[in-house]
This record gives sequence, C-alpha cells and structure tokens, in this order.
Amino acid sequence: MFRHRHLLWLAALTLLAVRPLMADVQVGTCKPHLHSFSTISAAVSGVPPFTTIQVCPGTYPEQVLITQPLTLQGVTVGTANQALITVPPAGLLPNTISMFGESVAAQVLVEGAGQVNITNIAVDGTGGDMSCLSWIAGIFYGSGSTGIVNRVRASGQVDGTCGVGIWAENSNSTNEWVTIRNSSVYNVDSAGIFVGSGPTPTLTVDVNNDVVSASAATAAIDSDSVNGMVSNNNITSSVFGVYDIASAVTVGANTVMGATYGIFLGSGGTAAGNQISGSSQGILLGASGATLSNNRIVSSTTAGVELGCFPTASVSGNFINDAPVGFDSAPGSFSAANNNLSNTATTITNGCAFAALARKAVPARTNLQQQWHTPATPFGTRTK
Repeated sequence: MFRHRHLLWLAALTLLAVRPLMADVQVGTCKPHLHSFSTISAAVSGVPPFTTIQVCPGTYPEQVLITQPLTLQGVTVGTANQALITVPPAGLLPNTISMFGESVAAQVLVEGAGQVNITNIAVDGTGGDMSCLSWIAGIFYGSGSTGIVNRVRASGQVDGTCGVGIWAENSNSTNEWVTIRNSSVYNVDSAGIFVGSGPTPTLTVDVNNDVVSASAATAAIDSDSVNGMVSNNNITSSVFGVYDIASAVTVGANTVMGATYGIFLGSGGTAAGNQISGSSQGILLGASGATLSNNRIVSSTTAGVELGCFPTASVSGNFINDAPVGFDSAPGSFSAANNNLSNTATTITNGCAFAALARKAVPARTNLQQQWHTPATPFGTRTK
C-alpha cells in the first residue's frame, strides 16, 4: 500500500512539473486577493501557460503580444465593465507579417500560441492610422494559433483602406481553429472580420452571432480558403455583406441589410437561410457549383440573385420579393420552379452561352474588382 501511494505522489509531482499550477491573476487592482500586473503586456508575458488573466475595467494604451495559451478576460467591478485597449501615445508599430506578405500592426497579436481565449475585451484603433503603410488589426490570430474570441468589441481600425477589426489566418500545414462569436465590429475600412488560410484550407472557423457594421469597408465578413460556418450574424452596410471565397464554408442564417452585394460566393459554396434586404444584388456568384437554398431576398435594386452565367449545384426554396430581376444571367438550363418570386418585373434573364462565360461574368465588374482591397487581395483584384 505504501509503495502504491508513493508512486501516485511521484506521478502527481511529474504532472505539476509539466503543467505549472494555474491561478488567476489580474491587470489592475480591482481584485485584492489576486496577484497584480500594471499592464496587460506584463501579465501575458509574466504568467505560466493556461493562466486566466482578469483585466480590470480601465483603459490600456498598449500593443499586446500573446505567445502562450491563456485566457484574457475583462471583468465587472461594481458598475464598470469595460477593459479598453487603445493606441499607445507614440502610435502603433508593425509587429507581424501576414500570410500575404503584408506588414501588420496588431493591437492584440496572438502568434503561435496554442489556444488563446479572449473575452469581454474592447479594442479601439482610433489614432492608429498609418495611411496603409502597414495594415492595422484590432485582434490578430497568426498562423499556428487557435482559440475563442467572445463578447469582444473591435472598432476604429481605419487605415487608408487597410484596417481590419478581427483577423485570423493560418498558413501552416497543421490544422487550427478559431471561433469568433457574440462580438461587435464597426468603423473599420477594409474588413470587419477576416479569416483565411492557404490554398489547402487548414483553418476551421465558426463566425457566429456577431454584429458587423462597416460602411467604409469592402467586406463586413471576408472568408478565404477556410472550412466552417459564417452564421447568424447581423450585418449592415459595406460593399459586400459576406465576401466568401471558401468553397467549404456555409454562409447560413445571416441577416444582411444595406450592403451593395449581400453575399458573394466566389468559389461555389453554400448560402442557406439568409435574410438579405436593401442590396443592389442579394446574392452574387463568382464561380460554378454554388448551392442557394431558403434565402429570403427583399428589395434588391438590380437583381435578387446574380448568377453570372455560372452553373449551380442547386437553387431551391429561395424567396425573392421586390426586384427588377429575380434571377439574372441564368444559364440556359436554369429553372426557377422551386423558388418563390413576388413583385419581380422579370423573373429570369438567361440565354448565356458557356463559351462566353468569362466575357459575360467578369468584364461587367472589372472596375469594381480593381477596387477590392482586402487581406485576401492586398493589392486589389486584377482581371485579365
């Protein structure tokens, strides 16, 4: 019996050596019983892995670098509940290079850190404008990082069309995941939320229940070569509500209002159960093989769905009301029989010749494409 207890004791010591004892710490002095750090940067670099850092309400003018797994969590004290990260007095400095080779000044940078969870933190980029000499990101998850962004606010990332609220990418061959949920993003001028990986998707995302209002941005939510879901988000303004060039992503149950293009599917993919209103084109296709089902598209000024002459995998159960054209530029074999259209002057325009596909689908949007400036296309999209 004694030998058995001795072995258990040795095993416990071994586990403690591998993973240090975890105790919460604080930034600020709102929790008298916790060890205190004066800045978030000092805390994230001064604790063992897997620590929870409680950030007291207040303003923190700093750039934060996280290189180990931990939880960063804003807390409520009395009636105060805002831990706000702002631009340092000397301005922002570039602190990483994106997978696209662009210099980025991230206000919160998670880099090769394993799982990092960020909750109830606000990040304000006001005053950080570098006129696009470097990109600005409120929160940036770099390659090799994973984690949950929950109840976060990102705003003020304005940088001469190079500002992104929340940015997650993975260029590594190993699979990572990032969840962005229950957060708000506004006043940015490139993308509200950007998620991307390399030619073979190695990042799985769950972007859900966020509110993104980005009238100056190209895209409210931009997904590029990733797996996962963009769902149940509330999106207003911007050129593209959801700009999706990830064939394995499902864009589902989002509410999109006032975007020039409600949802753009540039690589096929699926749009299902979305509610889109007040757009020029509710859904716009940029490739063959898309599935469109049970979307509700109301008050489009040009077309409910712009098919661009691309053959689709399936188009069914969609409701289109109040549009000059229901389905525009439909391939000759297309039928709207399984959809419900009301108050559309023309239900379908078609007659596309597949041999003329490139001429039909691309040149009409050439001028617009040249202006698309997102992390996925940092120098703008160019057509031949």
